[in-house]
Amino acid sequence: MAFGGRQFRGDAMDYSRGKVEVEARASASVRPRGVTEGCYAVAVGVAGRGEGEAATERCLDESDEKISCFSRFFGPKTGYEQVETGGGLPMAEPVVCEKSCEDGDAEETKETGETGRLVVEHLGLEVDLKLGQFRVTERWVHKIHTKAKEILCDAARNRRWIPARRLASFTGLCQSVYLAVPAARLYLRELYFVLAEKRSWGAKVKISRAARGDLEWWSRLPVMSRWNGRKIWRSPTRAKVHTDSSMTAWGGVLNLKFPARGFWPDKMRNWHITHLELEAVYKTVQAFLQELEGKAVRLYCDNQAVVAMLSHFTSRNPDLMRRMRRLWLLLDLHDIELQARYIRSEANVWADNLSRCEDLDDWRLNRDWFVWANKQWGPYTVDRFASEISAQLPRYYAAWKDPKCEGVDSLTYDWRGENNWVNPPWAMLDEVAHKLREEGAAATVVTPYWPGQSWFRELEALATEVVSMPRHRDLFTPSRLGGSELLGPSNTTASKVTVGTKIEVFWKDDDCFYPGVVKEFDEDGKAHVLYDDGDEETLDLSEGTSKSSNSTDEATDADGENTERISGGDYEEYKRGGAVQNFLTRSLCERWRAPTAVAASIGGDGVAVHRLSVEGRGIKSASLQPYLSAINNYHEDLRFPGPAKGRSVTRAVKGMATIQAELAVQEENIETQRTWLPAAHVRRVHEAALSLTPRSPEELRLLRAFAYVVVAFVTFGRPDTGTSLSRQHVHCGDSEFSVVLLKEKGRRHHLVKRRLCIPWKGVALLKELIEHWEFHRDTAWNSSEKTQPDAYWLLPEDPKNFKASVANDWIGLALSELDCRPPEGGHFSAHSTRKGATTCARAVGVAMEKVCFFGGWSQFSSAVQHYIDPTALRDTDMDYYFAWLTWSQ
Repeated sequence: MAFGGRQFRGDAMDYSRGKVEVEARASASVRPRGVTEGCYAVAVGVAGRGEGEAATERCLDESDEKISCFSRFFGPKTGYEQVETGGGLPMAEPVVCEKSCEDGDAEETKETGETGRLVVEHLGLEVDLKLGQFRVTERWVHKIHTKAKEILCDAARNRRWIPARRLASFTGLCQSVYLAVPAARLYLRELYFVLAEKRSWGAKVKISRAARGDLEWWSRLPVMSRWNGRKIWRSPTRAKVHTDSSMTAWGGVLNLKFPARGFWPDKMRNWHITHLELEAVYKTVQAFLQELEGKAVRLYCDNQAVVAMLSHFTSRNPDLMRRMRRLWLLLDLHDIELQARYIRSEANVWADNLSRCEDLDDWRLNRDWFVWANKQWGPYTVDRFASEISAQLPRYYAAWKDPKCEGVDSLTYDWRGENNWVNPPWAMLDEVAHKLREEGAAATVVTPYWPGQSWFRELEALATEVVSMPRHRDLFTPSRLGGSELLGPSNTTASKVTVGTKIEVFWKDDDCFYPGVVKEFDEDGKAHVLYDDGDEETLDLSEGTSKSSNSTDEATDADGENTERISGGDYEEYKRGGAVQNFLTRSLCERWRAPTAVAASIGGDGVAVHRLSVEGRGIKSASLQPYLSAINNYHEDLRFPGPAKGRSVTRAVKGMATIQAELAVQEENIETQRTWLPAAHVRRVHEAALSLTPRSPEELRLLRAFAYVVVAFVTFGRPDTGTSLSRQHVHCGDSEFSVVLLKEKGRRHHLVKRRLCIPWKGVALLKELIEHWEFHRDTAWNSSEKTQPDAYWLLPEDPKNFKASVANDWIGLALSELDCRPPEGGHFSAHSTRKGATTCARAVGVAMEKVCFFGGWSQFSSAVQHYIDPTALRDTDMDYYFAWLTWSQ
C-alpha cells in the first residue's frame, strides 16, 4: 500500500470500526518523517460517506470481515493528518460500502449471525467483497443495452451503414467492463474488424452480419447471469492439461496420467501451426469433457501465441476468432475455467510424443465398400476399431481417447446385443477371433486373405458367409484422407463385385457390351466370368478390362516446350489450386433397381451411373444449386464454412433428384432433352466451312454459323461468351490459336478470365478455318457501307443485346444445312457444343482438372458432371479435336 510514495503492507481492514491497520516496514531511507516501525491505524469512511476504489482480494481470515490488501488506486489525500496512533500518516481515500450503519440493520445482522454484504461501486463496476466478484452495475448494463439497440436500429435504417466514431464510442464503453465480463473482447472483435475498414473517423462503416450478431449479444446482456461476473481471485486449479500439435496429429494429457490423441485430415495438414495448436486445445477439452466439467483447469501449451489468445480470448485473425468462439461456447456451456500457461517444448514431453507418432494401423475400408456391406448385412450399430477420422459409424471405440469415441480399447467391453463393424489392425485379429468365439456376438470382420493364419481358419469356421473382395489400390485408404481422396484410376471399373454378380464387359473390337456373371475369384483377385453366350474368361475387374473403352494410347510430344505453351500458363496456376474431385463409376443397381450389385465397365471418372436415369426423365439435380448457394453465402458472411458444399452434399443433391424423378410424370409428357453435339457433326461442319466461299450475306451468315460451332466446340464455350467473343481476345500466332474467355460471376459483375491456347498442330485445319472466316468477314464489311464494329469477332447483328437464342439460331442454321439430326427424344441447343466438348474430352482421356479449366468450372465443382455422358464411346473424331490435351498428362 502506497502513502506519499512510501510502501506499507496493509494487514487488515475492519469495516465495522472504520479503521485500517497498517504495519510500516519501510527502510529508514524511504520512511516518512515521524514514522517509525510498528502498527498504525488509518480512519476510513463507511456507508457512502466518501468515494474511493474497491479492495480486490479476500482476507485469509474470512470470519473477521477483513481485507488483506488494497487496490492500486487506493492513495493518499494531500497533506498529513494525525490519526489515533499519532503516526503522521496521510489520510487514505474513503471506500464506499453498501453496509448500512443504522442501528436497526446492525441489530438484525447481529441477531441472524450473518455479516453484512460489502459492495463497492466504481466506474460502472460493482466489487462484491463478500462473494468475491466483479459485476457490471444495472445502470451501466442499461446504458450498454440502449446504445447497442440504437446502433442496430440505425444500421437497419441505413443499409447497415453507421458512423465510425459512434461505433468506436460503443466499443470503448463495452471494453470498460472487461473486468466484469470475461467474454467482452470475444464479442468485440468483429466490431473492431468493421472499424478497421474505415477511411476516416468522419466516415461511415458497414456492419457485417457477424458484427450485427455481436451487437445483439450486447443488447441482451443480462444484469444477473454467468456472463456478467468475474471472480476477483483465481479459483484453485483442480485439473492440469498438457496439449501439443504437429502438422500430422495432436496430443493431450490429463493430470499426467490419461492420454488423448488424434490425426489431422489431409485438408488440415497445410494449416498454420497456430491454428492446429488451438484446434488441439479444443480437441483435448472435448476428449476430457466429463472429467473437466465444472472445474478450474490449468492448461499448458508450448505455443506462446495460443497462450496469449486464451488469456484474453481475442485475436486479429478471423479464422482464429471463429475457433476461439467455438472453444469459448464449449467452456461456458460446461462451466470450465481455463487458465493458460506457457511451457517449453522440452518439458511438454508426453503431449509432444503423442502428436508426433504416426499410427501405421489407422487404415479403413473404402467407404463405398462399407455402404454396400451395410446394405447387405446391416445396419451396423457400432464401429469397434476406429478413430475420429476413420470411423464409419457415429458410435465407435478407439485405441486412444478422442472427443467422440464411446470408449477406449473395445476388447474390454461387451459386444453382445450389437451389430458390430470390425475392421481391426491385423495384429489384433487373433484377439478378435477369440472374443467372437467366447461371446458369440454378431459382427462383420474385415481381414486380409491369408488362409495360412490361425485366426483366418477360426473366423472362417465362425462365419455364416465369406465374401472375397477384388484387389484394388483404393480398397483400403488412410483415414486421414477422409472422404476427399481421389478414388480409382483413370479407367476405373465399378467396384462392389461379388460372386454371382451380373456384369457387362465392353469389347472394343465390335463396340458392344456383353452381359455375364461372376462365377468365382482366384487368389490374385481376378474374376472368372461366364458370359450369357457360354464363353468364359478371367478378368481383373479391379484394374479394368484388358480391352476397356478407356484404354488410351497417349500421344507423345517430341517438343518438350509445348506443355507450358499449350496450357497457356493460366492452367498451371489453376492446377496448383488443388486437385479436382474425381468420382468412381457407381453401380447400376440403383438405376435398374436390381437386388444384387451390378458392375459395368463404362470407365472414366464420370458421374454416378444412376444419374443417367434421372437426366433421362428430364430432372436436373443442379436445379437445387440456387438454394444451396444461399445457405453457403449466409454462412460465409458469418465467417463459417459453407455447409452445402462437398462430396456428401453432391450425393444428397443427386439422391433428391432421383426421388424427384420417381415422382415425375410420364416420359411422353416431358419435353425433348438437350443432347451433346458429337464430334463427327462438328467435323462435318468444319469441312463444310472450308469449302464455302460466301458470295451473299446469307452465305456469310452461314459461314459465321459454321465458324461459331467449331470455335465454341474446341474452346468449351458458353453461348454468351461464344457469340460475344471480343476481337482483342482472339489472337492467331505462328504456332497457336489463343483466345481469352470472360465469365460474369453472379450479381457482383465480377469477370473471371481464362486464356486458352490451342496449337495449330493439335487441331488440324483449325488455322485454315480461322483465316478463312476472318478474310471473308473483313472483305464483306469493307465493301459495305456500314461501319465495321471493332469489338466482336463474329459480328452479330445486334452487338448490344446478346441472348441465348442467338447461339441457338447459329447452331441450328449450321446443323440443318448439313442435315445433322439429334438422336430421338433430344434436340441440339446452344449448350450442345459445351456438353459435346466436355463429353468428348473425357472419353478421349483428358484429365478432369484440365477439363474444368478449359470449361471454366471451379476445380472443386460438381456441375461439370452434368455435362458428361459417361456412356460415350471414343472415336477418331473425338481424337481429332481433343487428343492434343493428353500430350502434357
